[in-house]
Amino acid sequence: MNDVLVEPAALKIKISGQWQAIEAKQLALLLLLIQHQGQCVSRDTIIEKLWPNTLVSDNSVSQLVAQLRKTLQDNKAAARFIKTVPREGYQLVASISEPPSIKEKLVAPRINRPIYWLLFGGGVGVVISIIVSYLSQPIKQTSPFKYDSRLTSAPGLEVYLRYSPEGRYLAFSHLDENQSQFDLAVYDSQSKIVHSLKSTSYSEEAPVWSPDGKWLAYYRFDPFKCEVRAIAVDHTIEMWRLGKEKKLFDCELGYGPRKLYWLTNNHIVFNTQKINKLIVESYEFDSQLNLVKSYEYPEVVGEILDVVPESTKLLLKSQTSGEFDLVFQTLENPEKKSNALSSFDAALAVWYQPDQIITAQDQLQIQNITRQTILPISSNSSLIGDLDISRSRGSIAYSEGHAQVSVYRLDSLRNLVPISSATRIDVSPSVSSDGNYYAFVSKQTRQNLSSEVWVRNKLRANAELVYTLESIESARLLLFSPDNQYLALMTESNKLLVINLFAKSAVKIATEFNLLRNVFWARDSHSLFFTSSDENGNPLNWQYDLLDSGNKLLKTHQEWPPLKERNITFTQFSEDMKSYLLPRLTAYFDESQLTASFALYLPVLHEHGAYFVIRTGHELSLFEYDNTTGEVSLLKELGTYLYDINTPLALTTSKDGKQILFNRIDGIEMDIVLHQSTKERQ
Repeated sequence: MNDVLVEPAALKIKISGQWQAIEAKQLALLLLLIQHQGQCVSRDTIIEKLWPNTLVSDNSVSQLVAQLRKTLQDNKAAARFIKTVPREGYQLVASISEPPSIKEKLVAPRINRPIYWLLFGGGVGVVISIIVSYLSQPIKQTSPFKYDSRLTSAPGLEVYLRYSPEGRYLAFSHLDENQSQFDLAVYDSQSKIVHSLKSTSYSEEAPVWSPDGKWLAYYRFDPFKCEVRAIAVDHTIEMWRLGKEKKLFDCELGYGPRKLYWLTNNHIVFNTQKINKLIVESYEFDSQLNLVKSYEYPEVVGEILDVVPESTKLLLKSQTSGEFDLVFQTLENPEKKSNALSSFDAALAVWYQPDQIITAQDQLQIQNITRQTILPISSNSSLIGDLDISRSRGSIAYSEGHAQVSVYRLDSLRNLVPISSATRIDVSPSVSSDGNYYAFVSKQTRQNLSSEVWVRNKLRANAELVYTLESIESARLLLFSPDNQYLALMTESNKLLVINLFAKSAVKIATEFNLLRNVFWARDSHSLFFTSSDENGNPLNWQYDLLDSGNKLLKTHQEWPPLKERNITFTQFSEDMKSYLLPRLTAYFDESQLTASFALYLPVLHEHGAYFVIRTGHELSLFEYDNTTGEVSLLKELGTYLYDINTPLALTTSKDGKQILFNRIDGIEMDIVLHQSTKERQ
């Protein structure tokens, strides 16, 4: 098709000599247009063929065409592939032909050629046949790493893994089963011994090696202060715990330790949280580790996942247009950045080679940036909490295990009452406006198991399963209708459903809309309102009528409910919440501690004030703000928050504030596993 090769069976297209995947719905549209090449295919025909027996709008067609044009690198203004026929549909204007076979590419032999030329030609034919036969066989890819051993196997938690520059030592933070503070430990791969480096009343976390391997920096904090310190490790490992130690700088107490990255130019770089976003901050030191200057990089936006060795190039997980991308960005020239992987949903990533990234979510895998291919390293389906690689020794270390995330209710006596089972990970807690019903999403860490939506009446002991999501889906929002008969469900992949709680059946409201947001119920519970965007980014306001079972495009903007009745799908909701509460709470708490705590649990409003969680060190505390008196009171100590497992935590309440629900990480168990390169080191 023009200069593009289409391989429908493999869901691939070849553009500019590079194969890339094409989404199934886009391919279906493309094949429909190819079938009617040169003819106008109406929007109604597209809807009938691609969405049979499904209620969708013209906007779904527009979005799909825009996505296909982007995949084909087509320009709507000067179409080479898909032309828009105004008020009718779309026409494929590209020239189409079957790709030539290998046989057609060969030159036919001339008549009366000498016999030796014929023999030579026959030999060439045999060789080509062998090559074609070989190339037609599926390529069996093998992982360049294999399982080596398990480094730890005891109750507790081992995370914040960091290899030393030469790869001999692996530093990590260790938490015993009954402790609430991390200790610093180092594994010596030569002697196969784990050395306890720090075991104090402080919590020592997130170690990082200096590029020359002579210093080991780490966080040390307690409920009253936070410092980044460095230990001299330029002598035998048995003497490290007694070696020279130096304070480098103070850190914000309200934040959990974010990984430190020690660059070759003697800068220590890490993420810090500002009011509205995560930014990059660095501290520069001289050769004696005296602080020279601190910097902020507002142009570098995203979570640092790794640093390319011997450079200042950061590997960042950055959010754009509602999705996360994996990007490279340098500190010397921050305005220039390159995209590594689009729509990146993994929690962890480390740089492996110039065109390869090792990622981890529920399993370990290598992603090739150039070829856009994925190669599994491990077959486990456990929760992976941390990851690091020694490129010099060709070894990978990662923490794997399990966690418990449960939903709790705070009763009138300030007791915590469990709402869900501790056997799974429960997220997205929701309570009806009258406080009579609770809902949550229960999921497994294993990818092959689907998430489930459970609802419970507050007067009953057990919750009921009302809906099972598709295996690849995860929930972003649960929202009860005012009459408690329906539950709106919005997924992370931008789909909207309505669940009938009595029939336990669901209707898909929006599946192909772009940038879904601003979801809320009408006060009579008969309609659900939401906003999408057209292909130019302009907002489209919709109303789904439960009686007519259809979407209606509104000509005017639907008036939004007040801030206390909005939810996380609303545009600028978290910023509006912070703008409302920060001026009221800064008399009681430091602003940096508030913004860091709000990033963990977003506050909720009710008729008489607000509930919010404050994190101090590892301790979590629930507070209430009274909007009549302006006073703040402590309601309950919620326990500890020890480590980020990339699981959303939420706080919710009924309209009158009498019912409070939240989810909490109850327990994490992780051990360190080692993989070794299958290639011999030179």
